[in-house]
Amino acid sequence: MDFIAHSRRREQRVIASPVAYWEPLWASGRRYRQITDTETQLLADHLGPGHGRPALDMGCGDGALARHLHHQLGYQTIGVDCAPSAIAAATDAAAATDADAGSSDQPRFQVMDFAADDLSELPDPAYALITCRLVFRFIADKAVFLDKVRQLLVPGGTFWVVTELADRRADDDPLKSLGVTAPDVELLTARWSSSTAVDLDRLACFALRP
Repeated sequence: MDFIAHSRRREQRVIASPVAYWEPLWASGRRYRQITDTETQLLADHLGPGHGRPALDMGCGDGALARHLHHQLGYQTIGVDCAPSAIAAATDAAAATDADAGSSDQPRFQVMDFAADDLSELPDPAYALITCRLVFRFIADKAVFLDKVRQLLVPGGTFWVVTELADRRADDDPLKSLGVTAPDVELLTARWSSSTAVDLDRLACFALRP
């Protein structure tokens, strides 16, 4: 089997156990797309100031987005991820920020599989902002996942999703399957009172409000 066929098959399969898939990658030092200045401007434009309201970053990885929401936009942020090594990296980065800034006001981080675990384990019953950056593609049951998000959003809250789009890569690109399909986008954007989409090169950002 050639490399392209192998990569495509590997990425298209359903991830039966997210922690078994992601933990070895994070533990080995794997890191993913960093937040750019363009992306932070989109966050400011579409999310606005937090004013201390609670925010939840799902699939937080090394915590970069959670730290930005907390320190630059003013949300009280918790980041969750199913991979313990990702949460360890996020906690270490927050501690380093704490030491540099001389402040103990940091986002919180918690090991959690949002799609499978009990949502009552979260510290807040509802959130003004829920973010999902480069995660939606890997959710097995997207409809159930979206219902959970709606349950946790306060009236007037925002669900912010950043994802690759499959149709922005050539058919022979081995990474094409990292993007969501048109039916995925239709499911994602349905049943919201407001849906705004903006481009970020191969990515699309969605601001969804109940």
